[in-house]
Amino acid sequence: MSLHLGLILPNYGEGLEAERLAASAVAAEEAGFDSGWVTDHLVVPEEHAPVYGSIAEALISLGFLAGRTRRLLLGVSALIVPARNPIVALKQLTTLDLLSGGRIVTAVAAGWMEEEFETLGAPFGQRGRLLDEWLDLAAAAFEQMPGRVRFEGKLLSVDGWLAPALVRPGGPELWVAGVSRVTLRRAAKTGVWHPVALSPDELRRMAADFDGRVVLRIGVGFVVNLDYEREGLEERVHRFAEEIAPLLPSETARA
Repeated sequence: MSLHLGLILPNYGEGLEAERLAASAVAAEEAGFDSGWVTDHLVVPEEHAPVYGSIAEALISLGFLAGRTRRLLLGVSALIVPARNPIVALKQLTTLDLLSGGRIVTAVAAGWMEEEFETLGAPFGQRGRLLDEWLDLAAAAFEQMPGRVRFEGKLLSVDGWLAPALVRPGGPELWVAGVSRVTLRRAAKTGVWHPVALSPDELRRMAADFDGRVVLRIGVGFVVNLDYEREGLEERVHRFAEEIAPLLPSETARA
């Protein structure tokens, strides 16, 4: 198994600009990164506006970036499916599969910001069950496309035409993001778990109960003054590498 390197792209924040976003994706592609990822929020309450108030919608951002790149895989970490019309979100992903040439790899999550759900009129209390059923719907749709897609669930039902054919066999790859035991059970549907902000010890315990692929998101910071706390920074990096290496396949750990 080879090392996969992804980069979080700047689709939110005070410095959000179309050309800056596109240039970041192009630079990542030219530098040899495997994937580029955007962040998802829609309409946040005032207390979260300093971070997420200025944000380009995630799926539209992927469409924009698909037209500016050629090889880079594109995704959302993580797409909050229950905050949207789930069937429209499915159609958007299959359309992005077509327009990107099969380059969509997206993490999905149930969401956590209750006030945002209220603003959108989305069912916060049902978000977990809705995402579970949506994953079943997505699997059924990818198998039946192109053509008539039929799915009957407790919260979602579809009987309609979904085409054209998928570019990528099996459809856009879906990862399940989150850090709860419920998330692990949900990730078994797709076979890929995408944990964020877990300590190595917590990750080790939870990964032992998951029979699938684990894709980590690791934050990396940079300092302008390379002499600033150099010794302490190097010590922390080495300690982290020693802790995380046993969790990775041997080929990945050596990369």
